[in-house]
Amino acid sequence: MHQKLTIGLVCTAVLLSSLTLMLGATSVWIVAVSGFFFVIGGTLIATVVSEGYQRVEQLLRRLPVLFTERKASLGMDEERFLQVATCYRRGSVRQAEMHIRSIEDSYLNLGSQLIVDRCTQVELNRALQWQLSSNLEQKRRQLRILNGMAGFAPAFGMLGTLLGLIRLLFSLGEGGLDVVGAAMGFAMITTVYGLVAANLIIKPMAIKMEQRFREQLAWQKVKHEMLMLLFEKGHPEVIRETLNAFITGRPMHLKPENAAVTKLANA
Repeated sequence: MHQKLTIGLVCTAVLLSSLTLMLGATSVWIVAVSGFFFVIGGTLIATVVSEGYQRVEQLLRRLPVLFTERKASLGMDEERFLQVATCYRRGSVRQAEMHIRSIEDSYLNLGSQLIVDRCTQVELNRALQWQLSSNLEQKRRQLRILNGMAGFAPAFGMLGTLLGLIRLLFSLGEGGLDVVGAAMGFAMITTVYGLVAANLIIKPMAIKMEQRFREQLAWQKVKHEMLMLLFEKGHPEVIRETLNAFITGRPMHLKPENAAVTKLANA
């Protein structure tokens, strides 16, 4: 019901914008607002038709997250994963499984559970690759939707320009200068809306999303390295330093006391 109502409202806005032009509205504000709804509403309708309502809604809900600063960190999952590594290294499988249940990151959760369940490295890599491919496809789809919107917006801007010129030609013989001016204004302002929406709003958001996509991909590689260390029963301090090396951008360097502990544990 909510989906049909939203689509209906957007279609109604585009239709009313077109009728406003054809009925000869001459107010500057009416022309400006109708041109805005024509371009933006038309872009949304075309995107929903090509990609589906649910995907577009998910993308629009996710857009504000792009502009929030996020520190490179696993949060509480870091300590939980290190506890899993400690228990698994000591052979306490049950305790490791208890800590795995509290890991919120789906990639680390799946990988840790498979490792504790004694799956082979081939099976582990296959399962992790499947989940990674699924996440990557979702990100690519969202990026594709934004790029599609960046193409639809100028197209509807040009369509509004053509409609305005058509109205202008029909009103030359019978309409006054106010009608001619309104038609010409609608023709020009829709082009402006289309160009601004595509080049100053949608494309920068697509670039920002691609940057976040690359950051998340780098995080996935770090998580995979952490899981491989867990699979090999690596020391938790080695896992911690591997994560810190990625966050700080510095080479991995164990403290002397940690290095001694690791060497003794591996002996």
